[in-house]
Amino acid sequence: MRRKNNAIYIDLENIPSALDLKALFEELTLKHNDSPEEENIFVIKMACGNSASIKKMEKQLAEYNFTIRDTPSITTNYKNRADLIISLEALETIIINTPVIDRYVFITSDSDFTVIMEALRKYGKEVYLVTKEMVSDKPIFNNCCDEILIIESFLNKPKAEEPKESGPPKAKKADKPAEIIHTKKMDKQVETLMRRVVDSFDPDSWQLVSYVGVKFHQMDKSRMIERSSYHSLGNLLSKLEKEKYIERKLNEKGHPEIRKISN
Repeated sequence: MRRKNNAIYIDLENIPSALDLKALFEELTLKHNDSPEEENIFVIKMACGNSASIKKMEKQLAEYNFTIRDTPSITTNYKNRADLIISLEALETIIINTPVIDRYVFITSDSDFTVIMEALRKYGKEVYLVTKEMVSDKPIFNNCCDEILIIESFLNKPKAEEPKESGPPKAKKADKPAEIIHTKKMDKQVETLMRRVVDSFDPDSWQLVSYVGVKFHQMDKSRMIERSSYHSLGNLLSKLEKEKYIERKLNEKGHPEIRKISN
């Protein structure tokens, strides 16, 4: 079993207090491995924030043995130094190089962290960002990390309230249309991205679907496709095939390939 050392840093004031660390650690432990023989070990766990933000997650942080750093505000507009402290801590691991960190995970929505993220990638380190969906498609985030996870996927679900009135509960009319609009927007975005990927290939050459997936992920690091109505690359390719945008076949080794259909 190959050991993969992870360092995880939480910017407590720029994330929801409902973050479920158990769900996040399970995701990072069970997935995102280069091979089945790879084991993710979290050797550095650090959380920074003011006393109020620490209090909201104190129990979870203690259960996962996080090093907790209180960063009180130093200006009248409540600016603290959590981003600077975390960045220096991460940079120090490069200088000391003991233990050797393979992957850095930053949980924040603060773009100030892109400076250290970019520096770590310069040294050949793998960098993950766990951030809010509303900022996950920012170019500055997508250009400074290898993978973006959506923080809303790891939030504790609120307990359902019991209806105060008797009779069947009334359906919320406003929720569903907003959700549909949001999903349709994602569908359009992933369709556009896939067309760009297909258009980048030689129109006369067949491309392995696995390679297409790699190129697509380079443009969709937040895995928006999984939150769209397509849910998977295969479903998206099927849609493009029905629209006569691409054609598919199995090569001599039985591996699926695609090619853009010339007009």
